[in-house]
Amino acid sequence: EPALDALPPAIGGPTLRAAAIAGDMAAQYEIGVRFGEGRGVPRNERQAAYWLDLAAKQGLAPAQFRLGGYYERGIGVKKDLAAARDLYLAAATKGNAKAMHNLGVLYGDGINGRSDYHSAALWFRKAADRGIADSQYNLAVLYARGSGEPQNNAEAYKWFALAAKQGDVEAANKRDELAAQLDDATLAAAELVVRGWKAEPQPDEAIRVKTPPGGWDGAA
Repeated sequence: EPALDALPPAIGGPTLRAAAIAGDMAAQYEIGVRFGEGRGVPRNERQAAYWLDLAAKQGLAPAQFRLGGYYERGIGVKKDLAAARDLYLAAATKGNAKAMHNLGVLYGDGINGRSDYHSAALWFRKAADRGIADSQYNLAVLYARGSGEPQNNAEAYKWFALAAKQGDVEAANKRDELAAQLDDATLAAAELVVRGWKAEPQPDEAIRVKTPPGGWDGAA
């Protein structure tokens, strides 16, 4: 267990450091982020992973998501795609859309060397429903190819169009290519769906970490 003097004062005030040592998961997450980004202290990815792990084990979804990225890329820890998947799944179950997207990527790339496009499509759909543009694009590609989902140009058009609305230029090009392949009635119906579409909200606890009034550095 770390001692208070194990945390350099430059990383934050005594309130933050004491809270992290005492087991406050929000403080532990903040310490992990500061080590990872080199805020106030030299960047130390091993320390970042250590503190994020403490918060993740208490169920903090943003910590689980961020630590999943460390395991996926081998940052501060040994690369472990199974561990990354488990952490992303924990965060995704709480409603973190970026974790859902990353699960889709893992399954699409093949966690064990073999792509699972059905599972990839499932997670891309969940993230796409919550407004993640990259997932909307990837899901559209799967529909256009018939990978993981039955081939469906109308669905592909819809998701390309939604990604394009968020500024994805390549999605806009794909949308226009598909528009030329759809009959007028199908295209009109798809456009109606796109115009009326709204993203599902993510729960606050899935994407935000509570801080004291005034922030950790301004806390009494």
